[in-house]
Formats: sequence, C-alpha cells, structure tokens
Amino acid sequence: MDYEICEAHDLADGAMRTVEVGGHKILLVRDGGRYHAVGATCPHAGAPLADGVLQAGVVRCPWHKAAFSLSTGKCVEPPAVDDLPRFAVRVVDGRVMLTVPEQSGLEPMAHGPSDARCMVIIGAGAAGAIAAQTLRGAGFSGRVVMVGLEEALPYDRTVLSKYALSGRKGGEKTPLQDEAFYARHRIERRTGRVVSLDTEARTITFEDGRSLGYDSALLATGGVPRPFDVPGHALSGVHLLRTPADAEAIVKTAEGARRAVVVGAGFIGLEAAASLRERGLDVTVIAPQTAPLEDRLGTEIGNVFRRVHEREGIVFQLGQQVEALEGEDGRVSRVRLKGGAVLEADLVLAGLGVTPATDLFRGARREDGGLAVDAHLKVVDGLYAAGDIAAFPLYGDGPRTRVEHWRVAEQHGRIAALNMIGQATPYDAVPVFWTIGFLKRLDYVGHAATWDDVVVDGDLEKPEFLAFYVEGGTVKALAGWGRDQQMAEAVGFMAQRQDWTVPELLQALT
Repeated sequence: MDYEICEAHDLADGAMRTVEVGGHKILLVRDGGRYHAVGATCPHAGAPLADGVLQAGVVRCPWHKAAFSLSTGKCVEPPAVDDLPRFAVRVVDGRVMLTVPEQSGLEPMAHGPSDARCMVIIGAGAAGAIAAQTLRGAGFSGRVVMVGLEEALPYDRTVLSKYALSGRKGGEKTPLQDEAFYARHRIERRTGRVVSLDTEARTITFEDGRSLGYDSALLATGGVPRPFDVPGHALSGVHLLRTPADAEAIVKTAEGARRAVVVGAGFIGLEAAASLRERGLDVTVIAPQTAPLEDRLGTEIGNVFRRVHEREGIVFQLGQQVEALEGEDGRVSRVRLKGGAVLEADLVLAGLGVTPATDLFRGARREDGGLAVDAHLKVVDGLYAAGDIAAFPLYGDGPRTRVEHWRVAEQHGRIAALNMIGQATPYDAVPVFWTIGFLKRLDYVGHAATWDDVVVDGDLEKPEFLAFYVEGGTVKALAGWGRDQQMAEAVGFMAQRQDWTVPELLQALT
C-alpha cells in the first residue's frame, strides 16, 4: 500500500524523521538528496534511531552504537544481530511516497552454491554466535557447527549483571536468535567440552572421545571468572557471575538476604552492586583501588561512578582487601578485611575479572593468557580466534590489544567468519563499550592503555560530560555520560583517523 508522507522539501538533507504508517514505525531519511526508509527502532534494545546519528549512509543507534546501512537495512556494526526492514520510497510530483507491503519482513539470508567445507566454532557466546550467523549471511552453504558448554541458546551476557540481578526488565534481545533461526539456517548446535585441537590434522576432540574434522575453525571460548581464593570462599551465599545459572543462584540468595558485599569495583562489580541495590539490599563494595574503575577510566572519572552509587546508598570500602569469609552452619555471614574490620554479609559476590580460556591452544598464547592473532584474526592457518581471548593489532596495524567487551567480541565474530571462508577482511574497527548502573550509561570509544591527561568537557558532578584520554597530544579514547549523540558521532570520527587533538575532535562533535 502506498502512503503520502510529506512534501519533498519538508525534509532537509541529513534529516531523520520517524513516521507511523500501516502499523509500522519507519525512519525516513534524506541523505545526499536521496530518500531512504527503514525500521525506526534498533532491534537490539529498542532505541529510537531518529535520536541517533547519520554518517556516510549509515544510521548509528544512540544507545549502544549499533549501525545500519540505509540503502540495504543491513546491520553493519553490533551489538544488534538483526537487520532493519526496508521500505520502498520515492518522490512523485514533489511529494514523498512510501510503499508498505501487507506483510513486510526482513530479506532471507541467501545461501551460495553447495560447499563441501566444514566450519567449526568453539564457543557459543557473542563472538561464536555472530560468527555462525555471519557465515550464512555471507552465503556460505557448507556445514556450520557451533560448540558450546551450555545447552541454552546463545544469549546476551551483558544483561546478567544488570536486569537478571535487579529484577528490572531490560530491552536487550536475548536469546540472540531463537531455535528456529538455527534450524532454518542449518547451524548445528552441539553441547560439549572440546579437550584437544590438532591444527595439523584440523581435528577437534570432545571429552566423550568423539572427533570432528574442520576446514577452518574459530576459537571463541571467552573468559573464565577469576576465582575468589580466600578462606571461606566455599561457604553458601558466596558467588561468582558468568552464566544464567550463576545469576539465578545469586537472585535466590538475595531473596533471603539483607546485606550484600561485592568484592571488586570493575564494570561487573559496579553493575552487580547497582542491581542488588535496586533489588533492595544494603550493598558494600570492597576493592583495593582508590577509585572505582581506576585502572580503565582514571581516578577522576572513576569517582563519578563512586558518587553516583553513593547517592543511591551504596557504601564503598576502597583501599581494602578481603582476608577471609566467615559464617555459621556453612553459610556466609561476615567478611573480614585485612585491616581488621568486619562486615556483616548475607551474600557475597566476587567480580574480579576473567582470564582468557585458551588451554586448547597454547602455541600462540601470551603472558596474559590471550592468543596473538594477525589483523585477520588468524592464529595459524585454518585457525582463528575472537573475543576476550584474541590479542589483535589495534586498528589493524597497532600494538596487540585484548578488549574484554561484548560489542568487540561480536565485531570479531563477524570478521573472523568472513576470513574463514576466504573473504579477506581486516579487523580495523574502533573498540566501543558501555556500562550501565541505575539506568545511567557511560559510553567509551577507542582504546587508551595509558594516557598523559584526561581533558573534561562538561560537568562531572551532574554528571554530564565528555572525557578525552590524551597521550602525546593525541586523543586515544573518549568517554561520555549523558552525551548520546556525540558519542555515537565519535565512533565514526575515531574510525576515520587516530590522530585527533582534543580541540579538533570536540569541534567535530559539536
């Protein structure tokens, strides 16, 4: 059915507008004199794309920075895993007309000619799931086998420390795809543990003795939570968080608890602390740093998180370490600090980070446990690595870097899959991550392992700011709070070049 939307001159070049026609929310865009119409809502978490930014024929989500091609509707950057529906648009006698089919939907994946190759993906998290989906999206018609440790469908792990613990409902799509998707695209899902990998014979062996040959394989095994190795760590009520089962166990403990202690003030620790506080528990955070997230964001920005959490009633014990956990009848009830202080606790959650799960292949393993890969994410011929375990050349030709974040893992999965089937594609994207607490989000674009200065534009107390991490006069990364559109723009600008000064980049963002 055709709908008359507006006069052609009503939409300025570069403008985006949401219209509702035929029961659909549609994003109408004029870009370079051409009109485009795609779905108006980001399929990842429901953000309105009209609040995002338009750059070089791509619309970028304002929340989690997924990106979509206007000409095709295809998702070109995660964390979204689905494309946008696309609608026919034309100008007739100076008026914009939209055609909405009675049953609009996404175009099916096109499979190429029959292919005898077998692609094996070890790991069913962010990188593994996106790799499997990308293989089919790129037209590969051979065998795709995805091996995971959990029977559950691949899910969004980022919701565990947020909505799964808080009890709030989040908008993120999880599981990433339903069972019918994997069946329809002939993606074999296997549950089991791989115990050996022979790169010469190109064979993997399972714990039960079965083996499987491959033409190309992807290691996407992710990380393993660092153990909380103190006396009393085996008491009931002491938890790590990595899987839905872990989250369920924490929630069960929380239902009968009043006081929670979170050990660790990194991203997982802070997100979990906020979620438990939202559930109504008294929460104390213990960490050896002088500020939360100090090693990643610096003291000044780390203290923004401290103030935000303290305003919600969370107590921090910084510069402290746990000496032991104590309790009665096998259940934790106290946390003893090395300085002698004792905290009452009905629930203890340790968020101490992860170590790369790389025992399957030690040949290229680095001191930090990660695997060294080239710009195409190749470890050795026929073997690729993606996600938390991959130490990749930053921007394709920079120092080897590991980034333990969901969005980067999804990017890796896509690029690795293309290279596995011979579509040579370097990974040169700008890393992006976010963290959320009390429904407030900080975005981070770029990568700064070290920095000389942090230049702030905005108000840290409010908070609402951009923070530029500068080394040698060049912006290595920036963090933003309450600056959704500018941070969405920053992804494109940082991807274009890596030699911005603060005044140049700030001017570009405004």
